[in-house]
Amino acid sequence: MRLTCVAALLATATVAVPAQAENLTGFRIEARVGWESASAAADYPNPDDDEDEQGDELLTVSEDENGIAYGIEAGYDFSVGSWVTLGAYGGVEFSDIERCGEVAGDDLGCVGAGRNFTAGVRAGFAVSPTFLVYAKGGYSNGRVEFSYDSDVDEDDPLDADFAEANEDRDGYHLGGGVELAFAANLFGKVEYVYTDYGAARFLAADEDLPGAAVRLSRHQVTAGVGLRF
Repeated sequence: MRLTCVAALLATATVAVPAQAENLTGFRIEARVGWESASAAADYPNPDDDEDEQGDELLTVSEDENGIAYGIEAGYDFSVGSWVTLGAYGGVEFSDIERCGEVAGDDLGCVGAGRNFTAGVRAGFAVSPTFLVYAKGGYSNGRVEFSYDSDVDEDDPLDADFAEANEDRDGYHLGGGVELAFAANLFGKVEYVYTDYGAARFLAADEDLPGAAVRLSRHQVTAGVGLRF
């Protein structure tokens, strides 16, 4: 009798366990919004530098700026065993961050974060049938927006040499989060992501204006809501 009961319990567990991550798998699409902190560091040649006496001297402007990030992501997750999920995703997001600072004299340099494409993979652990803890990472392609105003005159803002450029930068992102499944295929999530784009070199259209090397990274904490199909 005891052996029969044990066998029945094992059979029940064997049937129930594969369904552990059932609510956390399948095709998903979501919208997200949250806080972002972008770190931009730009190195400019010093326009007052005497190359014959001092060599190439760089002026560095480094600032952190907070803003709003928002976007969408789609992906597919499948179960591996009873508790583990694997998946792939792709998305696009936008930011309202832009930072300007004086470089030399009245010269003004601005760096902004444009649109960002992402693609990657993630792995999760189903703490319960409806609660997932996951890590993610992959490829990012972000747009860095740069502008330079030379000799800005507050009395005559049009009396200035101006250069601007946009560059799409390849980089990587790493992060993690938690996801909670609700009724009717609805889910919510909170996640943190760090993105690094390396350094971008901008050359001014006017030879009399200095170029700049811009390094851009970002930290994001976002909340999202989505549907599974």
